[in-house]
Amino acid sequence: MSSKRLWIYIGVFMLFCVGVAHFIFQNYLYMRPCVQCIYIRYYMIIAGFGAIFIAIFYKQILLYIFGILVFSYGAICGLLESLKLNTIHQAIANANPFGVKGCLDRPIFELKIAWDEIMPSLFKATGQCGLDMPMVPTDIKLDVIQGYFVALYQDGWYLIPSLKLINMAQISIIIFSIALILGLILLILRLKGKKWLKY
Repeated sequence: MSSKRLWIYIGVFMLFCVGVAHFIFQNYLYMRPCVQCIYIRYYMIIAGFGAIFIAIFYKQILLYIFGILVFSYGAICGLLESLKLNTIHQAIANANPFGVKGCLDRPIFELKIAWDEIMPSLFKATGQCGLDMPMVPTDIKLDVIQGYFVALYQDGWYLIPSLKLINMAQISIIIFSIALILGLILLILRLKGKKWLKY
């Protein structure tokens, strides 16, 4: 499998995760995203588009480097925000009020672009940090599948709900970490491979 294809897979997977979070967990199961969740979503989009950009301009050194910087920025910032959210999760689980700090009422994005106003459905924070269970409006009647998953995640989102194993912050940490490791491996392989091709 080529490095270019792997970059595309990384990028598409990151964007796919955002799609699942938005369309399934937020819109279908009524899990309200907190500010940290929005940051994670935002940086996952940056990393995803960065990876796809790398694949598209793989043979052009300046654009390739730009893509690497964008991808790395998104993945590193996303990892840091995931770690912060996990700390908040742990504080809530241990009933430690001092651990739940630093979570703003609304996200602040680079260049002060108000993405939460431009695309509120995707970037507006409507939940509280560390609380990721479904909050179904009282006037909504759930279908059978919705009802099953709402009940399944009533104590919060976990990869394995019955065991309360790997929360949403931790799965985000895993995703960003794997993306960074794969990105580093692909970068090293690229540097050890053919010489840069001219435009």
